[in-house]
Amino acid sequence: MADQEYSRPRPRRRREGITIQDVADVAGVSIGTVSRVLNDRNWVSPATREKVMDAVRKTGFTANARARALVMQRTSSVALVLGAAPTALFEDPNYALILQEASRELAAANYSLVFLTAADAAERDRVAAFIRAGHVDGVMFVSPAESGHDPLLDLLESRALPVVVCGNPFAEARRLALVRTDDAPGCEALGRHFRDQGYRRTAAIAAYPDTLGPQQRIEAFTRGLGRDLAHLQPASQYSQADGYAAMAALLDGDLGIDSVFATSDLLAAGAIDALRARGLEVPGDIAVAGFDDSAVATRSAPALTTVHQPVAAVAQAMVREVLQAIDGTEATTRVLPTELIIRESA
Repeated sequence: MADQEYSRPRPRRRREGITIQDVADVAGVSIGTVSRVLNDRNWVSPATREKVMDAVRKTGFTANARARALVMQRTSSVALVLGAAPTALFEDPNYALILQEASRELAAANYSLVFLTAADAAERDRVAAFIRAGHVDGVMFVSPAESGHDPLLDLLESRALPVVVCGNPFAEARRLALVRTDDAPGCEALGRHFRDQGYRRTAAIAAYPDTLGPQQRIEAFTRGLGRDLAHLQPASQYSQADGYAAMAALLDGDLGIDSVFATSDLLAAGAIDALRARGLEVPGDIAVAGFDDSAVATRSAPALTTVHQPVAAVAQAMVREVLQAIDGTEATTRVLPTELIIRESA
């Protein structure tokens, strides 16, 4: 009998299959939402469930046991991305408060906060790589001004990852959920207060004056004031030093102003420093008001009249929205109110 020839069977070639990510991309939802639908979990609306199942049918995805196990793995971490330099945490108390409150809220839900900064192109690239690598379950984005066509925002918008943005840092329409304040009521009330106090020539100091947020604050303040501003003085950034420089420029212009509205408390505090340096009294010679009602407002001498925005509540709402999105409920835009706080400076 001839020897039978045996050969080792060739290894079967592994076929690249459709993934959970593919389903999420087609459905336009997060991976967590797809997971909840496939595992028949709660907190998914009928419309979203149907959208996911439609994507499953279109892609031909088959959720085997291993895929189901993998998809349920989470990092239990959420990134807080600050579109400014790390030093901003020490310069602007609002950022520090957002970090503090967000960390506390996440800890209560057994999540860790990963803090990242994205002030320049190199940092944005590192943040993008970190997010692409799947190190976090969601992202909260905080920016000091409009970012225009920031590629990081493009990435956040394109990923099937829960994202919530603080404020409204972009001019063009986005499908990202926002948590922001309605600046108009507080600023209009401040304008009316200036009018009622009898101030006749009012100037404004604004950082990023060509961007949406400062423009809305100035417009609302002017509506309440009932007349045009004597002058709008731009400032480079939201900092006390920039407020000082802007106020010095106003004084050098010899405009005869008797009052100033600054679009942040830091700018207002810097303006008061500049007035003091010239031997002028606040509010006796020139009244000054700010926006934020941050710790700077009560530390200032005199204490600042300002518009209160609920920064702690904004941070808490961001966490709630991003965690709901991670659990499968789509994040929604939240708008919180502002109000006038009258103190000694105006």
